[in-house]
Amino acid sequence: MNAHWADWIAVGLAVAGAALWLALRIRRNWKKQQEARARSCACLTPCDGCPFSKDCDGKGS
Repeated sequence: MNAHWADWIAVGLAVAGAALWLALRIRRNWKKQQEARARSCACLTPCDGCPFSKDCDGKGS
């Protein structure tokens, strides 16, 4: 039985699945970094309880 096309389809699906998984992981990590950056202040610490940072709205503590 000559089924080389089935082998290529299986390889193509495996590569496409791996690429999709990798893209979703990169997207998830990028979103986590964006959310962390939005929650942090200029000194890269969260605003809550930091005596040196300004409030997240830009006013002094």
